[in-house]
Amino acid sequence: MLSLKSRLYSILFWSVISAAFIGPGTLATASSAGALYKLDLTWALVFATVACIVLQEMAARLAVVNNRSLSAILRDQRIKWPAWFVGFSVILGCAAYEAGNILGAISGIGVLLNINTQLLTVMVGLTAGGILWFGGISFVAKILGALVAVMGLVFVGVALQIDIPTHDLAQGALIPSIPSGSGWLVLGLIGTTIVPYNLFLGSGLGRGRALHEMRFGLITSVTLGGLISIAILITGTQISELTSFLDLARLLGNELGPWAYILMGSGLFAAGLTSSITSPLAAAVISQDLFIHKNNTHRVILYRLGWMVVLITGMIFGLLEAKPLPVILAAQALNGLILPIVGVVLIIKTNDPALLGDHINSKWLNILSFVVLEILLLIGLNNLWSALDRAMSIELPNDMVKILLIQLLAIPFLVYTLKKIMDLRRTT
Repeated sequence: MLSLKSRLYSILFWSVISAAFIGPGTLATASSAGALYKLDLTWALVFATVACIVLQEMAARLAVVNNRSLSAILRDQRIKWPAWFVGFSVILGCAAYEAGNILGAISGIGVLLNINTQLLTVMVGLTAGGILWFGGISFVAKILGALVAVMGLVFVGVALQIDIPTHDLAQGALIPSIPSGSGWLVLGLIGTTIVPYNLFLGSGLGRGRALHEMRFGLITSVTLGGLISIAILITGTQISELTSFLDLARLLGNELGPWAYILMGSGLFAAGLTSSITSPLAAAVISQDLFIHKNNTHRVILYRLGWMVVLITGMIFGLLEAKPLPVILAAQALNGLILPIVGVVLIIKTNDPALLGDHINSKWLNILSFVVLEILLLIGLNNLWSALDRAMSIELPNDMVKILLIQLLAIPFLVYTLKKIMDLRRTT
């Protein structure tokens, strides 16, 4: 049994995962879902939270039981290039989106104070860099846990002041519905919760942890993160259309009072700052595990080099007030491939007795993981298709054709995963 102190520390430590997926992107997507469809898409966030728990638990279990992270397991395969491709793609994604994370934090401060944007960029970058430089992973986790707690209190506090019928909320959360035109927003809600680099980050953090402690802390913190996302969606129901975070804060201030305006600015700042830290942190963890095997000195160098490259890249684009569209498109396309690939690898590896012994997936967990994999494939292949469409202007008759095409592309992944699991089970 875990003591109360151990439970609280575990929740705080694993709040890194929540900090990573509740960023400016989640804030924009969830509030837009509330603005456009009220509570109808709440179920998508409930599903995304469950799916995130399933995948993150599998990634962390690999590290806890086998004492090797997902990056290290990929590195140790006989064929090296897939691991390098995945690692490079995830780190590129971290770098491409870091500018958005920093700008999200700046938007939060901008709601409250009128300060020069470039000065704010430097301040946010130096704050994130200072936390990463002077603290180890445990220290960074505690800082992020505290920021997530503040962010959670802010958004939940605002949501509780909104008059939402309990029946409507329960119906939106438990009964799936996809109103006309909301299909891609549903995928967006799930995609902002299940982040590719988070799986590597969670696996890297799992080494040296006890299995029951990891499960308690991870499940609790991700559940709390899901509740924060739902609170953001509820907040979004108070507006008819989301044009900017400043407009959202002003409208809430008019509806609920000046305190709501201040809280929204604080919440956006916390969301942006946590993502500004976790994105470089994930790149650092992946770098040291993927490219270095034993040399501890080189591991420390790569750890710091990994987060510095991502953070500095984000700061440069922020200072230039430029959107690195080609890089973002490339990262989006690559991460569209990575998400299902990592999902396939996770499911196969957590069914391998040679790695996990008696801690392999149960039958029911495999069934649930295949449902999650199907959604991951739709999200990943849709992201890849969207990137190609923007780059090449691919014309399709309608969305139904697109969905059918994506589903056909997903079938080989599902069949391959099932075959590998059956082969592993036959050999035991």
